[in-house]
Amino acid sequence: MPSALKEWVITLEPGTAMKPVLAALRKAGLRVDQALEEIGVITGRGAAGLAPAVRRIAGVADVAQQAPIDIGPPDSPVS
Repeated sequence: MPSALKEWVITLEPGTAMKPVLAALRKAGLRVDQALEEIGVITGRGAAGLAPAVRRIAGVADVAQQAPIDIGPPDSPVS
């Protein structure tokens, strides 16, 4: 049974061209969801063990697994 995909946030080093990094991320197995060029951040989904390969890509400053955030509606009990 294949493992579930994890959500990842990749931050680029300042001044890094995004297109080559996107190509390398896809080759490493990341399914890109968003490429936020203005702030140098890419989000996507990939295997749990993806981080070491992504960290070796030139121009990548940080790789983090995205944590789910759940904020309840106003006046609700603590969630």
